[in-house]
Amino acid sequence: MTTAAASNLVENGKAALDLARRQTLKLVDDIPADKLCHQPVPHANHAIWVLGHLAYSDDGFTAALGQRESVIDESWKELFGMGSKPSPDASKYPSLDDIKAALKRTRKALIDWIESLDEQQLLTPLPEGWNVFAPNNAAVLPSLAWHEGFHAGQLSAVRRSLGLPSTMG
Repeated sequence: MTTAAASNLVENGKAALDLARRQTLKLVDDIPADKLCHQPVPHANHAIWVLGHLAYSDDGFTAALGQRESVIDESWKELFGMGSKPSPDASKYPSLDDIKAALKRTRKALIDWIESLDEQQLLTPLPEGWNVFAPNNAAVLPSLAWHEGFHAGQLSAVRRSLGLPSTMG
């Protein structure tokens, strides 16, 4: 991959992340507050878990790969990390406002980190274990956009199970 291609991948990745985030937030905007932990089937991911998980994921990539400090509370790993189990008990989770604020903080930290990399760093292969998500730093953003789209599908299922209309169109 050329350095120009890496730069284009970053710009395209930022655009994809922006679209994914707008759509994700649109999917939760009209879910009633008392239904944010609604699970369409037992053990399914609910809206609060999905949003917290997205913030946790952005933060995890930035902290691990960018070797930067986490911008969210350590307790979020148990609540939203890989392997965590969504609970229908809303009292176990931060408020929706806190999660939305974390989504902004973690996304900003992710973008700031990627934009701080020079061309050589963008092309640096990801370490073992992380390279299943993206081959290099430049490809992290489109991979995270895909990840967010995957979870947006879960939000769509939550909406449908609540009888809410599609947000597309």
